[in-house]
Amino acid sequence: MPDWIGKTIGRVRIEKYLARGGMAEVYLGSHLTLERPVAVKVLHSYIEEEPELLNRFQREAKVVAGLRHPNIVQVFDFDTVDGHPYIVMEYLSGPTLATYLRNLHQQNQRIPPNQVARLLKGLTAALDYAHELGVIHRDIKPGNILLHSKSGQVDPAAPLTKDIDAVLTDFGLVRITTSASQTATGQISGTPAYMAPEQARGDRTDHRTDIYSLGVVLYEMLAGRVPFESDSTLSIIYKHINEPPPPIPSISPAVQNVMDRALAKDPNARYQSSQDMAVDFYMAIGMTAQAETIYESAPKLAPMPVPPSPTPLPQPKPTRSNAWLGAGIASLICLLALAVGAFMFRSVLFGSAGGTPTEALQNTPIVPSAEAATPTAGAALPSGENMVKIPGGPYEVGKEPADDYHISPQSVELSDYWIDRYQVTNSQYAQFMEAASTDAPQIWPGEEDHPVRGVTWEQAAAYCSWANKRLPNEAEWEAAGRGPGAAPQLYPWGTDPTAGGSTSNLPDQDTYPVGSLSFNQSLLGVFDMVGNVWEWTGEPYGPVQDGYKVVRGGRYGLLLDLAYRVTVPPDDERYVQYAGFRCAADNVQ
Repeated sequence: MPDWIGKTIGRVRIEKYLARGGMAEVYLGSHLTLERPVAVKVLHSYIEEEPELLNRFQREAKVVAGLRHPNIVQVFDFDTVDGHPYIVMEYLSGPTLATYLRNLHQQNQRIPPNQVARLLKGLTAALDYAHELGVIHRDIKPGNILLHSKSGQVDPAAPLTKDIDAVLTDFGLVRITTSASQTATGQISGTPAYMAPEQARGDRTDHRTDIYSLGVVLYEMLAGRVPFESDSTLSIIYKHINEPPPPIPSISPAVQNVMDRALAKDPNARYQSSQDMAVDFYMAIGMTAQAETIYESAPKLAPMPVPPSPTPLPQPKPTRSNAWLGAGIASLICLLALAVGAFMFRSVLFGSAGGTPTEALQNTPIVPSAEAATPTAGAALPSGENMVKIPGGPYEVGKEPADDYHISPQSVELSDYWIDRYQVTNSQYAQFMEAASTDAPQIWPGEEDHPVRGVTWEQAAAYCSWANKRLPNEAEWEAAGRGPGAAPQLYPWGTDPTAGGSTSNLPDQDTYPVGSLSFNQSLLGVFDMVGNVWEWTGEPYGPVQDGYKVVRGGRYGLLLDLAYRVTVPPDDERYVQYAGFRCAADNVQ
């Protein structure tokens, strides 16, 4: 029986024994300074006679105590008592997710998918926040997730209400306990049923280890059980390392795809951020409109480090100075122009004898050649091949109602300009890498005729400069997609978000070859402005935080209107991984 009750530890009076786990005993205490209830975890480790272990414990605990997130239990204090490390943390009433799931599964019930999505949103936001600060949990499981409501108690036998949040506890406790107990190098730590393969092997772990474990939690919420069960711990560990998780009956293929990627054995094949998993889950269950709010609600932090992929990059030369940007090595990518494309372009601008411009373009996609010639040195102007001329005049941008992602309609006056008919492809970007001796984008290599993605704003601007072009400003980009006139259409194909059902042909798991879907083009003949990759733009037409840039058009799996605008840092990991671009020019040859 615990003997801490009634004692005062630091500034906390221990009042009640709550539970005992594999690493600690948990007590309810009263913080004498804060005058609030707190949870006190007294670790089993005994380190009084090991000064170095005490120092390691203090270093680890200090890092965890620095976390400040609404979905992470806050640590207030840490120290040792009678040689035992202890941690004082926020006390939250409410059951663990493990308790809730146990009650639910005993009744052969599951948490509804929309409620799973809501829990997942908070958990993934907390994980990515901690990961970007370099803190790994290493023991994600339902027993370390509290269900908490600010409005009162959470009934472990009742349906979840909208005010219930999922809150991660014991953040870093595995590492703190490991430090305190001087665990031998290579010893496995964590909970076998939720353990990533690399963790089970005793290999190096990183943030993707947590993503796998969260995938197991998601699997359990959907299936009513964990993917691997056995009476033997070694058997469970073996299965995590060697066997694919059994498919979950009755879920959609899209949801199963999310599970397969989250539980990939190879960390490089897994989701690289937990919020990507949440977005894909939202999309898979039809909560498309809410998906992008997952990123928008996240704290703006520096991108988390991701170990490099072992896949070799094709042909980039060693990086050298960017002084070439102002040296005039620019010219033009000469793509094979199709005569029919020129004809259709004239038809759109000046009219044609048969059918509307939309009908003419709808059935004849213009796909750029995978081959692209090296720009001619010294060319003063880029070629107009595979570019579209947008006539000058007034254009309406924005839409009602104004919100965080739209501004109120306004008229902008534009001069004649030219814009790329297609997004810049991997094939074209590879030539830029070779000619400019610059680094590959974050996502590389890619299929030749797909849009390049994983590009920062600076990389996009550098490419356009090399091609003797520039990034289109925000108003130019929107005008090219919506066309002229009052209350212009909100989608490249018109006003119907589904394009008469054609948007079901937009891939939701990856990019597709540029120009290959004939319906996805604007009245002016510009392809793929929504549904493939986010596109970087130049000068904004609305408010932007200092140093931020604007991305437009959404991406695969996220269909947005052409007035939707997001302002982000120019190297924001959450958008860069899905970001591509096209170029513009004031004049062409």
